[in-house]
Amino acid sequence: MHNFKHSVFPLLSKLLTGLLLSALLTACGFQLRGAYQLPQEMSSTYVEAPDENSDLVRALKRSLKASGVNLFAQASEEAAVLKVGNAQKSKRIVSVDSRGKAREYTLTYAVVFSVSFEKTDFEMSEQTISISRDFLFDTEDVLGNSREEAQLYTEMQQDAVRLILLRLQSKTQK
Repeated sequence: MHNFKHSVFPLLSKLLTGLLLSALLTACGFQLRGAYQLPQEMSSTYVEAPDENSDLVRALKRSLKASGVNLFAQASEEAAVLKVGNAQKSKRIVSVDSRGKAREYTLTYAVVFSVSFEKTDFEMSEQTISISRDFLFDTEDVLGNSREEAQLYTEMQQDAVRLILLRLQSKTQK
């Protein structure tokens, strides 16, 4: 009995401490990263996009689900419609070296989105998210450059998803 008492009480006290901490964090408004407080009108949403299987649309749908949104597979009168355009990538030369070869680029990732829900007259007019990053081109490492460029576009896509969700969340607070 003595060993049982010493093994159960520390476990029980850790459990109670964990429950108390989670209750305090929840009470102060803490949320796990990736969870957004979206407008009530978007609790059921259909995502309309030219390319349903693009990385951007898949990442956006994952984030919407993580935020408690019920995603519809097709348009419905019971769901808001989040229209997302194709992402546009561009690359602009910023500087050249002494031989006239590109040395620095600015990469840009842009996407347009809007939301409407006719049943509730909820609307968010078309908005553009545009993100730019500077990129130094190393003429000695062409393969590494293409990997770095692809990584930068992936990061900009993730930032675009976060910015879309933050703009949608801001609609809740108005």
